[in-house]
Order: sequence, then C-alpha cells, then structure tokens
Amino acid sequence: MLRTRLHQYLFACLLLFVLFFLQFLRLLDLSGLQHLASWWKSQNYLLLQQLGQPLRRLQNFWNLSARLEDLQYRYSEAAATAIQVKSLERENQELRRMLENTDRNYSQVVISAPLVSFAQSFVAAGQRSGVQLGSAVLHQGTLLGLIDQVEERQSRVLLLSRMGERALLAQTNQGVLGLVRGSGREILLTEVPADAELALGDLVYTKAQEGIKEGLLIGRVVKVDRDNKALATQTAAIEQLVDFFAVALVEIQ
Repeated sequence: MLRTRLHQYLFACLLLFVLFFLQFLRLLDLSGLQHLASWWKSQNYLLLQQLGQPLRRLQNFWNLSARLEDLQYRYSEAAATAIQVKSLERENQELRRMLENTDRNYSQVVISAPLVSFAQSFVAAGQRSGVQLGSAVLHQGTLLGLIDQVEERQSRVLLLSRMGERALLAQTNQGVLGLVRGSGREILLTEVPADAELALGDLVYTKAQEGIKEGLLIGRVVKVDRDNKALATQTAAIEQLVDFFAVALVEIQ
C-alpha cells in the first residue's frame, strides 16, 4: 500500500511538471486554472490566514528564542566588562592613595596586586620587577607579611599570622616591647614582661631591624592573656586593620 501511494505521488508530480512544461512551451493554456486558484484564494483568505497563523507563531517564537540567546550572551559580556572596570577603578583608587604620600622612594618600592592560589598568598611581581627575599609587603603603612619565595613573575608572601619561626621586634604606642609571631590563625605579641601595662586597643608598630624599618603598623591589641600569673611574660592577640585578601594593591619594599 505504501508503494502504491508513493507511485501516486510520483505520478502527480510528474503530471504537474508536464503541465507546467507544456505551458512554458505555450502548448497548453493554464490561465483559467490560475484565475480559478486566485479566485479561490481571495474567497478563502481568512481561512488561509488562520491556517498559516500557527506557522507564523512558530517562526516568531524561533526568532524570539534566537534574540534571547543573543541578549544573554551580550549581558554576560557586559557583566564581565563591568567586573573588570570595577577592579581597575579600585586599583586606581588604591594607587592614588599611595601616590599622595610623597615620602616614598619609588626606586625601592614595587607596587603589585595580591594573588590567591590554593590558599597561598602571592603577589603579581617577581624577579623581573626586582622583588627580593625578605622584602616587606605593605598596604597604606600596614605591614602584612614578608616575601619568602621569589619566582620570575610572582612571589609568595608569608603573612604575619603564619610567621611561626621568625619573630619581629615590635612596640606598642605606650612603649611596651615584645616579639610578633604568628600562630597560624592569628598574630601574637609575645615575650611581653608580665608587669608591662597592655591595654585593649593599643596599636603595635615595628621597631627598626634588619630588612624592616621602624614605625610600620602591625595592628591593635584585641586580647591580653594574663591567666597564668606564674609566668614572667604575657601574650596579646593582635588584629590587623587591613586584610591582605581584601586589598587591590600592595607595596613591596
């Protein structure tokens, strides 16, 4: 049965081809049929419109879908550009604050952006920029850490909170001396004489020492451990006013 229908369709197509070919050769006049078709079309115009409406709706839906995909793509591009512009604006503001301080010797300062990789702290400057081991990493006069590994284009920063082996000589704004170390989570002011007066809110600064200049802000005292009165020293926890992972630019000196 399927083969019979196929033969009928082929015969109909062949018949139409022969008729149009004969008309093309002007051996057959089909003007009457054309007029009849035009008349039928004019009489059934509304019916044809209704029959073609679903197809037009489908075409419009397809066009709207393509337009929506294009708008989504353009929105993604605009959002990425906005993030980049916001990041550059933030870096420019930080750089302007740094440039407003005219006391710097810029031949000894490298300005770079912080990087984070696998919970490690890096800066986007290395040997090519003149970064050296032991250099101080600062933000607006606050000491954040020291360079402990230098590569060609980036360097690793040993943050003060992770500086367990090395200690920095420090002094509070009240003149109390101590050593700053890291516990892995927080910054501690250790080796402070038990009779020294430490108060919450005291600011802690660096003392002059090898590779570190005097007067760099470390943070403020937020906790003092005096529980064990048998010890000859006391320890204080320091909170930094600047977070390395939240700043746009840092200085390397």
